[in-house]
Amino acid sequence: MLAALPAFAQQEVVTVTGTRLPGGTIDPDKLPGQTQSLSVSSLSKDRQTDVLPNLVAGRLPGVSLSDEQGSPLQPDFVYRGFKASPISGVAEGLAVYQNGTRINEAFGDAVNWDLVPEFAVDRFTLQSGNPALGLNALGGAVALDMKDGFSATGTHAQISAGSFGSVTGDAEYGGRFGDFGVYLGVGGMHDGGFRDRSASNLRQAYADIGYEAGRATLHLSLSAANDKIDAAGPTPIQMLEADRKSIFTHPQSMANKAELAQLRGTYRPSPDFLLTASLYYRHFSQGLVDGNTTDVKACGNDPSEFCLEGDGDFPGDALYDRNGNPVPVSALPAGATPGETDFSRTGSHAMGVALELSSKRDAFGHGNDFAAGASYDRGRTAYGAFGELGALLPTLEVVGSGVIIDQATSPTASPPLEQPVDIRATNAYAGLYLIDAFDLTARWTVTLSGRYNAAHVALADRIGSGLNGHHDYSRFDPGAGATYRLPGATFYLGYSQTNRAPTPGELSCADPTSPCILDTFLVDDPPLKQVVARTWETGLRGAFDPRVDWNVSVYRAEVSDDILLLATAVNGFGYFTNAGETRHQGFDASLGWHEGPWRADLAYSFLDATFRDALALSSNSPAADANGLIHVVKGDRIPLMPRNRISASLDYAAARWALGAQLRWQSAQYLAGDESNREPQIPGYATVGLHGAYEIASGASLFAEVENLFDRKYFTYGAFADLDGLPPNFSLSDPRTFSPAPGRLIYGGLRLSL
Repeated sequence: MLAALPAFAQQEVVTVTGTRLPGGTIDPDKLPGQTQSLSVSSLSKDRQTDVLPNLVAGRLPGVSLSDEQGSPLQPDFVYRGFKASPISGVAEGLAVYQNGTRINEAFGDAVNWDLVPEFAVDRFTLQSGNPALGLNALGGAVALDMKDGFSATGTHAQISAGSFGSVTGDAEYGGRFGDFGVYLGVGGMHDGGFRDRSASNLRQAYADIGYEAGRATLHLSLSAANDKIDAAGPTPIQMLEADRKSIFTHPQSMANKAELAQLRGTYRPSPDFLLTASLYYRHFSQGLVDGNTTDVKACGNDPSEFCLEGDGDFPGDALYDRNGNPVPVSALPAGATPGETDFSRTGSHAMGVALELSSKRDAFGHGNDFAAGASYDRGRTAYGAFGELGALLPTLEVVGSGVIIDQATSPTASPPLEQPVDIRATNAYAGLYLIDAFDLTARWTVTLSGRYNAAHVALADRIGSGLNGHHDYSRFDPGAGATYRLPGATFYLGYSQTNRAPTPGELSCADPTSPCILDTFLVDDPPLKQVVARTWETGLRGAFDPRVDWNVSVYRAEVSDDILLLATAVNGFGYFTNAGETRHQGFDASLGWHEGPWRADLAYSFLDATFRDALALSSNSPAADANGLIHVVKGDRIPLMPRNRISASLDYAAARWALGAQLRWQSAQYLAGDESNREPQIPGYATVGLHGAYEIASGASLFAEVENLFDRKYFTYGAFADLDGLPPNFSLSDPRTFSPAPGRLIYGGLRLSL
């Protein structure tokens, strides 16, 4: 539709004819749901290389971002209130596939966006709920179709630099040699960060070797990343008011590594049938370092000894180390404020196989799209964690003492017991699915779909036996709907059920009487129920004429046994629980217009995400009662979900230069932990960005862009913190903590194409 425009102007949301999702060969216009797709290659051309969620969020209705870590490399991607987040403890609700391989992490279903090589992604597709999409696709799924030597030819290189010492570069080569294609790409980034101690470094590579001839295709692809992120995290509001660059307790760092090998093939036995098969192996490792305050303090009846929890008296509540010895106050420098550094390491090996048979052969004289498939994924994870006692300096840095906390060696300590953890987790997921789109008439299509999911999760304790456990889940999810094609538009109405099984991390931290340190320590707990979403969706999509495209959709998702991570009154401790019924309902609309060199896009989303049951939830909110509980009533809004969001963009492309502007606005949202909606909200915000490019010679372009043009001060995340146990030079009374967004950012760079 925009073939006559320069590539950097082709940034519209389009409908594609197939994706690497389960059932992705079905014509999207026949599906009774929303399918949106962006050409990442066109959107990112002559722009600063970015992490995928940041790149596409301003173009897709229904999408918002949150940023707990305060790092642009670790955002939560939120679609209709369902999240694909890198943060352990976030209720994951989207499945993410890279070239058909599900890349949600084996241990906690998290999605580490920094490990995806953005420069090698050809197309980003977002599809609403459909049973065929598999486990964890409560709100839908994301498909990342990667480049290969057949779709991306030539040699390209880009380098850019900008605010806070940011330097980004990547280079790629794609070529076709008869029936063979080769794609190679490498990229990296250094960002000094606008806050203190918030530098990040990314190193990524991607390669694909393919064969395509006659009826068969075969591709081998390799993806690798090695990233180090100093994530500042949320900071008390009183500190931010004095200095927006300030951070709370530190160190706070994350080291992520991943390697993914995929073998994918297709065979077409006849013009109407296609057989697709894939095999993959993925390795993921993560190391977290988290400096914190602690509840360790001098015992009330013996100030020469440290105590932890209980009544704070020696010897019953004495702090013990891993050698089974009480820890004296002399373990820290005289007068030091106790602190704690929590360390955790995750290493996962995952492999799987998937098969799918699809057909476009007529049935009973009517058009018919059909796909049926099976998948099996198995992951093994080694998880270890421990906490080290340290001194919390007046700068809020924690300096270790070498003392490893292990209350399990105490003969008298009461839960929650902080102790080192070493477990092995195994999860196996199997699925069988089918989807059929049958044309009743030239205009009417009826779609039926279904998937059977089976999940097995096992935990083996490498230190004792307290964490041993086996959990099995199974469910059949149905779906049905219809589409009706009008002149220039398609009407659709659909119903679907989707589910996700609790992850090993959630299952190991689900007892309110024995909470665990968030993201670090696990305890033996009762099983959780699997989450089920029942979604109705209806809408219209189409084009008034070749210049105007539009999409309107209305949806309601009723979620049973939603899993939440709840904080407790004990500093740093929390637990997972099923929180009854929740509802995600709303309205999405988008409008695109192009005329000659001009392109304009406008999108609006309304989201009403609420609790449907009266609940008493554990929280560290100031609204909590004497028992540490807040009281949720039916209709209270789920935190961190803005009700309104608008994005707008205007682009102009001439023969050798291009200019563009973008506006993003979203309304206020409640802080994490304020499920009862009693505290002030995180304020809404609006930002404006500009970008431009100029072709200085054939194959060479200069580009520049400005984010947050008017230097607006706003927050991307909010929660509460326990302010006890700080050094005496701090006197903080407001428990609200926020992750601030950077101010004005300016980048410039050079793009070469051969």
